[in-house]
Amino acid sequence: MLAWTLCVAPAQAQVRASAPPQAQPAALAMAAPPPSPTPAAPLQPLPAGVELGMGADALREAVPGAARVSRPQRVAGGLTGLWRLEPVVIAGVSGAQTFFFGGRELRRVEFVADASDQADGGAAAFGAMLAFGRSTYGLETAANDPSGSYAAWTHGGLEVYAQRVPAPRATVRWVIKQSEGKDASEL
Repeated sequence: MLAWTLCVAPAQAQVRASAPPQAQPAALAMAAPPPSPTPAAPLQPLPAGVELGMGADALREAVPGAARVSRPQRVAGGLTGLWRLEPVVIAGVSGAQTFFFGGRELRRVEFVADASDQADGGAAAFGAMLAFGRSTYGLETAANDPSGSYAAWTHGGLEVYAQRVPAPRATVRWVIKQSEGKDASEL
């Protein structure tokens, strides 16, 4: 029943191999799936047809509703958020999904939602993301303090994290990115 709670369709995040992907449906599978007599499958970390490592043309083909960002956001590692899709509903909150590129490759997908209109400030959404992360990737590395809650997983070539910030404006975040391969000496 987690997929119904998270309002997304089943799949697994993948890091693209060197071979081009097979044709993928262009529909974005981030809305609630139709009712089914079979049990619900787990959350899909990435939209249908999206793989880390793909190029911008392949992203636009897989997610035709994505729009070019007028003022791209830059994050650590030289990544730039060039494309955005909104509204996207994950874990009962509506937000935007931003697609970050490094060079010509998709390296990070970030969902951010304003949860200030939620009575619990996004606690239930964060809890659903946390449950999905645990069921998919195992136990998390976590931090909880008055400034927010954070849970992270490393799985294969992926780094995944969920975050909830209660104030000054309540937000929830779900990020999937290619692993940077840091070891303890780089921390």
